[in-house]
Amino acid sequence: MESTLRHPRTFPEQNWKGADFYPKNSHSRCLVNNCIKTIDWNALQEYASTLNNGIKCNVLPEITNGQNHLVYVLEFENKTRWVARIQMHKSTKRLAAELQREVDVMALMRERTKIPLPQVFGYEIDDNNPTGVAFMLMELLPGNVAIDADGGYEAHRGQIPLQRREGFYDSAAQVQVQMTSVRLPKIGTIIRSKDGSYDVGAFPDIGGPFETATAFFEAWAAHTSFPKSATEIRRSIKNGPVNEVLMSIVEFPLKVKAVASRISSHDSGPFPVWHRDFLHSNIIVDDKYRILGVIDWEGACTVPWELVEFPLFLSTVPLPMDAPWNYDQNGEPLDENTRQTWRERKEYIERAVRFETIEGIDDKLSATLNNQTLQNLAYAMRVYAGLGKLGFYHKVMEPFEKKNVL
Repeated sequence: MESTLRHPRTFPEQNWKGADFYPKNSHSRCLVNNCIKTIDWNALQEYASTLNNGIKCNVLPEITNGQNHLVYVLEFENKTRWVARIQMHKSTKRLAAELQREVDVMALMRERTKIPLPQVFGYEIDDNNPTGVAFMLMELLPGNVAIDADGGYEAHRGQIPLQRREGFYDSAAQVQVQMTSVRLPKIGTIIRSKDGSYDVGAFPDIGGPFETATAFFEAWAAHTSFPKSATEIRRSIKNGPVNEVLMSIVEFPLKVKAVASRISSHDSGPFPVWHRDFLHSNIIVDDKYRILGVIDWEGACTVPWELVEFPLFLSTVPLPMDAPWNYDQNGEPLDENTRQTWRERKEYIERAVRFETIEGIDDKLSATLNNQTLQNLAYAMRVYAGLGKLGFYHKVMEPFEKKNVL
């Protein structure tokens, strides 16, 4: 299949990367091309046709991709279109389980919320099938992810354009209120049983499922490690406060363990569902930034309330973790973009309160977002193991080491 030419758009305003987006011989370009060569396209088309009453289909040439998946459009003879999301990496037991859990949590969200997300028509969780790849066939939502909309990265450098933010943030807050209104008795991955009921399973890295937030924080502290070595950290900081940062990184899990029983004010369930990559690269919008769907639910799970954060497009480094010279004497950030994000976070909380009232849902989301101590912790735990971000982690824990802080 030819994959390097530009082709007519699948829908108006389409802004997809194309296989030629990455430099020749780059790792990403090779990953994309190798996946394309692996796919048995006839088998994929036959699979889709079988699911759609035997109607024949073709794979359209337009292509885009994220970090883990290729995306193509299948067009049937009756002009209906589906999306084929194809896993680029060779299947493993863990990846297969993650894909199944993603399908399960999407089913749960469609059943219990009004969150727009694509319908799943069929899938294979590993590459042990005639197509040679793991994949998911879904409803086509005719828009772009928000980071690529309205001119894409070249136009707004990956940010939501200012003139689009009010409506987009409104819709995102409504989605988040509904998302966290879905709650299950334990903390862990979401499993759909054969009878259509839902259960909670273990995390692949720290175990579980957990009946209390305390047990979760203890397990996280016991199994989590920082992904960068002391040598890498020293090289990154050079003439900075390297010893303090190193100490802080080493001590952070120990401090989480020491105060695990004092972190949560909602130690027992039910616990909210959380999309761990809830940001504008996983939100499909139309040309006016109206949300058409939330995608990429891999990794979604139930979590302690203390790990629920703002959408990641409103993420900012917590003041305690950050370098003190980035703030004035009143603790206000010197950077104008950070000040803008602080203002938008306050406005987002107001949006959450409004939609909690409209939906008749309790105020746990807005209260969590409004608790800066908890937001600092959620950010720190996310970037510690996931990104290996350098910072003063021990300062995030200081409020929890005091009595009656929450």
